[in-house]
Amino acid sequence: MARLPRLLKHFNLYIDGEDYAGRADAITPPNMAFTMEDHRAGGMDGVKRLEMGMEAMTSTLIISDATPALIGLMGRDGVPIVARGSVQAQGQRAEPVVLNMRGFFSGLEWAEWRGATKSTQTMTAELDYFRYRQVDVEYCEIDIINMVRRFGGVDQLAEHRTNIGQ
Repeated sequence: MARLPRLLKHFNLYIDGEDYAGRADAITPPNMAFTMEDHRAGGMDGVKRLEMGMEAMTSTLIISDATPALIGLMGRDGVPIVARGSVQAQGQRAEPVVLNMRGFFSGLEWAEWRGATKSTQTMTAELDYFRYRQVDVEYCEIDIINMVRRFGGVDQLAEHRTNIGQ
């Protein structure tokens, strides 16, 4: 039997503890990618790409609110961001999704100001922490500073932390 996809039906955004319900237009979660390095040595007939850690994680937030609180976040590090969503496949129960993020606000882009139209602010956050949970199951946690990288419940850096005394 074919299953229909889970779609994001609703979401809310919290930035530095402030609730942006009714003002958060969109959030783009960070792309997750590994930095890879080519390796070809004697006895090899081709290139093997080697994983060298994670690439930088960036998130963008689009807010429809001319609040000075967002301007005050520029240049601040360790700002907590929480996105809470509700996904649902047609005919199925809704499932909660929670994205926990933390990072440095590195950019603020204003949309054009025009009378009687909605103007937005796009915030850019350089993340050092990202966690994805769905139905209370953690599927991903990346904590750059504390050297934690878990996908599907497997901590890929646990042995490395032990080896270096962390």
